[in-house]
Amino acid sequence: MSYPNVIYGDYGDEKRSQSTAIGNLPLGQLMILPDGRKFRHAKAGGTALEAGAIVSVSAGAAGHGNVAASGLIASATTTRNLSTHTSVYVATSLAAFTKDQFADGYLNIQGPAASAYIGHIYRVKGNDAAASVAAGGDLKIDLYQTDPLLHDLKAGTTTVSLRKNPFIDQIVAASIKTITGVTPAAVSANHYFWVQRSGVASIQTAATTVTDGAPVAVGTAQAGSVTLMVAVSLATQHVIGQALESVTAAEAAMCDLNLE
Repeated sequence: MSYPNVIYGDYGDEKRSQSTAIGNLPLGQLMILPDGRKFRHAKAGGTALEAGAIVSVSAGAAGHGNVAASGLIASATTTRNLSTHTSVYVATSLAAFTKDQFADGYLNIQGPAASAYIGHIYRVKGNDAAASVAAGGDLKIDLYQTDPLLHDLKAGTTTVSLRKNPFIDQIVAASIKTITGVTPAAVSANHYFWVQRSGVASIQTAATTVTDGAPVAVGTAQAGSVTLMVAVSLATQHVIGQALESVTAAEAAMCDLNLE
């Protein structure tokens, strides 16, 4: 079964939130309102989110390929990880995987350099639990049937990394971590919602002020807030758009998001 690439919603649809996937849609599904504002289907982490908060995905598990190399090595057998296969087997010595921990996430072929398959991304359908793998065995990661391996992965030298879906486990943004967007309404813990990616949005300002027309970034005075770009550093902050009005501290400012 396939999904439409874009859902066209009505005004107010963006404020919907519920404990199950909205419309049984996949995480990351794009919704566009009549005025062009864009939203992605997301899921909150274990803490509730306020309206007008900048959110990000929580950090990836250590050793699973989050930023640093994962160290996961392709199986040494010659019957696995072959072109057209939709199951990838990797060593489990560096990570304790739980069942479907990376479902709807991504598998990245990191190396080796100059190989035919470096730089390929595959969508993960699910994965086995490390606890179910015998000592010295390899963990199976399932890909979608429509997205099989393009090349054989060389035994013993191929490195891969895994990353959970960027729209799961949403938390209030506190640094330059992967910024997902802004909450258009309050969201209960572990609920699905639409996170705003572009267009006019209301964002809390916390202890700072913003000026109409000025570029804005993720604030440092309070997690999830917005602040003027002139008050922060590009090295530590993430520019997310432009203010559309001037407001004082502890208010919510209209901003034009440009995350997508």
